Amino acid sequence: MSPTETTSSYVELASQTYSMIVDAYASANQRSLDFAKSIWEISSRPYDTSAFEGTVREGFDRANKIVDLSIVQLQTNGRKSAELAEKLIAQSAKLQESYTTAVKGLVDTSISNMNYVKDTASAQIEDFSKRMEDLQKTTVSAN
Repeated sequence: MSPTETTSSYVELASQTYSMIVDAYASANQRSLDFAKSIWEISSRPYDTSAFEGTVREGFDRANKIVDLSIVQLQTNGRKSAELAEKLIAQSAKLQESYTTAVKGLVDTSISNMNYVKDTASAQIEDFSKRMEDLQKTTVSAN
């Protein structure tokens, strides 16, 4: 994978992760609003009767409905949180793989650059050695 492909892959994965988090946050907010609306609808409707016994019975019925709604809300939030955690773990593995590929490419490029420098230095040293030998031969034959 080239550095450009690795970078675009990493950016795409990061963008997907961000979108996933934003969607989960929006979904959680919508569920909270729906829950609050349901609680309000249950709590705010007028009582059917003004008799004490009927009012108490209806109060308990409303409380029971609110408890049931709360249980469903907590179960849904727990399930959605677990799903998000699983998705984030999978996304994290993809990001880590992309990062590992990028580091491998960086190391390969660094090694290639070092080999080039080593080969160039070796060639320069050989050239310098040949020049020194030629210079010594010229100096010895001139004397």
